[in-house]
Amino acid sequence: MKQLFIAAALIAACSLASPVHATGAMAVAEPADVSTDGFAVGIAYNHKTNETAEERALRECRSVEEAPPATRKLCKIVRTFENQCGAAAIDPQNGTPGAGWAIADTLAIAKRDALQRCEDTAGRDRKGECRITLEGCDGKAK
Repeated sequence: MKQLFIAAALIAACSLASPVHATGAMAVAEPADVSTDGFAVGIAYNHKTNETAEERALRECRSVEEAPPATRKLCKIVRTFENQCGAAAIDPQNGTPGAGWAIADTLAIAKRDALQRCEDTAGRDRKGECRITLEGCDGKAK
């Protein structure tokens, strides 16, 4: 009888235990002309649901003070993710179109890809000028 109780307790404990569910989201505002209208991005990590991650990412994107209000209104969810990393990069010189973002399995890859996209849009004469402005990982990603 004691073994049956232990087995039942073990089964009950296992059914109550659930893995930690971590969800992230990225929101981006990319106007037609980043050089004049700016760029905004927001990233959320380790939320329990896609909805809460999306709400947070949108809130972060819409609160980028450096971007004009019209640009912040363009914020939209570009992706949700689990156990991945996100990064955003901009060319810090005013009036340049350099901006990029990425989501990848590791932070190193996300940063590399965000910088590459930024440099691709910044132009040849701005090569090497883009800087990471936002980065982080969700769940178990590193």
